[in-house]
Amino acid sequence: MTPATYEKDADVTIDKAALGNAVKAVAAAAHADDAAALYQAVMPPAGTKTPPAEAAAWFGTLLIHLALTAATDSRLARGTSREAVSGWIGEQLGPPPTPARLRAEDPGRIDHLQAVSLAESYSQCREYATDLIGIGLADPDEAPAERAINAHCTVTNDKDTRITVMAMLGRLAADPRGRD
Repeated sequence: MTPATYEKDADVTIDKAALGNAVKAVAAAAHADDAAALYQAVMPPAGTKTPPAEAAAWFGTLLIHLALTAATDSRLARGTSREAVSGWIGEQLGPPPTPARLRAEDPGRIDHLQAVSLAESYSQCREYATDLIGIGLADPDEAPAERAINAHCTVTNDKDTRITVMAMLGRLAADPRGRD
């Protein structure tokens, strides 16, 4: 074990190779639109046997690494405004789903209130992704914006939001299957 191989988060040591593999696996699963592979990719190396504190550290660290990867792969310049990052995300992911479109996809299962709630949740997840990518585009000497810190805490601690935001960040990162 060399110090360069492990990352310390709180009182938890995270294997950098496992983290790097997870980032690539999340991006590949997101680009393939494979939900099962995505859920597998975000899991800590010890899976469901991971103690809660270690799992939280894993998810938080993976989230930051996905955001940094998406920021790097975006080719947006340091200091790019939040609005420009949001616009780039819109270009990459397309327009957010509307309640009408969500209902039309499965009218027997999704009622209007559920469709509105799902559309709002998706839009909020895009906002979180915008704030998290902003961390990677900020000046290295600059403290993270409060919005980014709040986004990181919220996404790390909410499993539904976490998987949605990680999938978005994975789609925004380059597809590792296309890399050397």
